[in-house]
Amino acid sequence: MIKIKGNQKRNIEMDLVPLINIVFLLLIFFMLTSSSISGILQAKLPEAHSASKVPGKNIVIKISRAGLLELNGEDVGLDEIQNLVEQVLAETKAKAVEIHGDKNIQFKLFSRIIKQVRAAGFEDFIFATDKPQ
Repeated sequence: MIKIKGNQKRNIEMDLVPLINIVFLLLIFFMLTSSSISGILQAKLPEAHSASKVPGKNIVIKISRAGLLELNGEDVGLDEIQNLVEQVLAETKAKAVEIHGDKNIQFKLFSRIIKQVRAAGFEDFIFATDKPQ
């Protein structure tokens, strides 16, 4: 008797290594590019009818509505502000501190930050505002 080979099912295996390599490359790419973005805190600034831009290199402190802080784009804690501002002052010779504070932050938090920045050696402050719509 003759056996005729019919459609035999082949075991098809997908090679997942190239797919995994691409996923890891994308992951690394996004991790590296996201670290270069300057700050992620969003603050709704208070509105002002008159304002002017101040030239020069300044230290930037962002305060979110939830009370989270960023110093020059890096997350910091409230207790670290004074030491970090002193370090930045020694490294950059900045002239002033720009405060980008949400319009709904608590004044108590704002006051504590001002006290710590003054203790670090700054007396000049710039308060960031938006133009009214």
